[in-house]
Amino acid sequence: MTTSLSSDVPVGYFSWAEYDIMAPMQPKNETALAAAFISNCGAHNFRLQALEMLEKLGIKIDSYGVCHQNRDGKVDKVETLKRYKFSFAFENSNEEDYVTEKFFQSLVAELDDVESVAKTMKFLATNPDAYNKSVSWKYDGPSDAFKALVDMAAVHSSCRLCIFLATKIREKEEMSSQFQKRPCKCTTGSGTVSGRLTLRALESAVLSKFESFNHTPVWKNERPESLRGDNLKIYRIYPVGLTQRRALYSFRFDSDADLGKHVESNPCAKFEVIFV
Repeated sequence: MTTSLSSDVPVGYFSWAEYDIMAPMQPKNETALAAAFISNCGAHNFRLQALEMLEKLGIKIDSYGVCHQNRDGKVDKVETLKRYKFSFAFENSNEEDYVTEKFFQSLVAELDDVESVAKTMKFLATNPDAYNKSVSWKYDGPSDAFKALVDMAAVHSSCRLCIFLATKIREKEEMSSQFQKRPCKCTTGSGTVSGRLTLRALESAVLSKFESFNHTPVWKNERPESLRGDNLKIYRIYPVGLTQRRALYSFRFDSDADLGKHVESNPCAKFEVIFV
């Protein structure tokens, strides 16, 4: 259990319940372009140097934390950030997939280096259309990939650990010579609908079956109301055993033939499904 999406049981830092990221935009009425809240001045990364470099490049920054402080820090952090066009979200540690509330309190696009950050900030600050486009997700909603990632936290990591261990125990039992294998079907009474397996048909069958049970995904009531939606759709179907990183971002059946090849190689194939 680590923050890495490649671990057996990823432990994320954020859930929908913590912050209303879909709250309407407020007027950006501060004279400084950006705000920073940094109070750990001994972090082993470049964040303080980055602030200094940005200021040298002409970016005015209001610092509310102990480090480089030039504004009174006794303020509500989230409410203060809402008044700035930009905010800096630097973590204390550089660790794979370690993303804390700093990012989610800001939700600023990731950029490559300090000079390009300064250039982009200046451009967006003087081009309202481009700035509004950069935050269009506030109006249109985040991507399905982002929703799928945050939805993962709706099932507590301790529960996901139990599921992981139970799956490993079951797999070990199935390898035993005494194990009596069940027929390769999930429910009784179901028959072959078609001899031609396609991705679209598989997704349709899975969605139809799930909805027939009147199940409600656990994330449904966790999301902001504007992101709950009326209809479920499938974000990804993938073989059991993949890491969350692969399942969310890199694995995908390329074609119907690719799916068919996987099923031929795994006659009783087991899949997991991510709904959004």
